[in-house]
Amino acid sequence: MIKNSSHMSIKKLAETGIMSDHFEVTSDDADIRRFFQEIEHTIKGINHEKISEIVGDVSRESFINAASTVARLRAKYLAKVIELQSSDDISGKDISVLRGMRTMYEEATEGFTALQHALNRGYFKLVDTEQDESKIND
Repeated sequence: MIKNSSHMSIKKLAETGIMSDHFEVTSDDADIRRFFQEIEHTIKGINHEKISEIVGDVSRESFINAASTVARLRAKYLAKVIELQSSDDISGKDISVLRGMRTMYEEATEGFTALQHALNRGYFKLVDTEQDESKIND
């Protein structure tokens, strides 16, 4: 049996492609795993606190509208691509406009992906608009 005398991390061992049962797990490895779990838990708590404080609850309607914005920007970008492909005379201005449209679409996509990630991690609550209105009327 091969022993890990250099206290290589579990992640590094997995990356080598050698089965983990060829190495002994040291107390240092367990301490490192525990430390990273604690850090992950702390970071999740900080993200939840800061994001929910600033963003608040997000309505389902707002979430869907964000997805719709991405789709609209994608459609406009693709329409411009189709428009330019049929042109015999593409100018630098045309390319600048196309680049700007791509940037807008890509940024909106990144933003929506971040919003999805935040929801998956529980950093904010997703609420029904009808529930919000009923709280106001109570």
